[in-house]
Amino acid sequence: MDIQNFETLYHEHFHKIFRTAYLVTGDYQLAEDAAQEAFLKAFSRMETLRDKDKFASWVSVIAANYSVDLLRKNKKLIFSEKTDIQADPSWESSPHDFWEKKENLQEVREALQQLDPDERMLIVLKYFNELSIKDIASLHTVSPGTIKSRLFRAREKLRVLLQPSPGHKRHKGKA
Repeated sequence: MDIQNFETLYHEHFHKIFRTAYLVTGDYQLAEDAAQEAFLKAFSRMETLRDKDKFASWVSVIAANYSVDLLRKNKKLIFSEKTDIQADPSWESSPHDFWEKKENLQEVREALQQLDPDERMLIVLKYFNELSIKDIASLHTVSPGTIKSRLFRAREKLRVLLQPSPGHKRHKGKA
């Protein structure tokens, strides 16, 4: 692969790969490191990718796995308020709707950070990167049934974390 193709792929997919890493780590600096490392690994192993159309999905999985490794290495889970997942104000919504949406996103991010890194990675790949179960399974070299059961457990933990308590506040403890 020549340097021009490398740069094109990097610029085309960096934002998505960074977002994946950020959603897994919750830390801007770790996410940046994970995204860059994912691209380096991907480009050094480009010949192993069978379907070039799956490049973005493949690098997303590399970034997610590396992010989990960074968290294990650092033995900490970090939550950062620097970057919103998708909290841009819409001209069609009221300020109240905007702040309510932003608060809900904050609660989702906090709940995601309470999941184990492997569970968080699966949620990010499936629901934020919109990878199919089949794609996640093949990229992790496990069966689709394994991915389904792991996703089910992760979703259940999120559901518990996001359920309103009697005082209309969501649970903040471990699931």
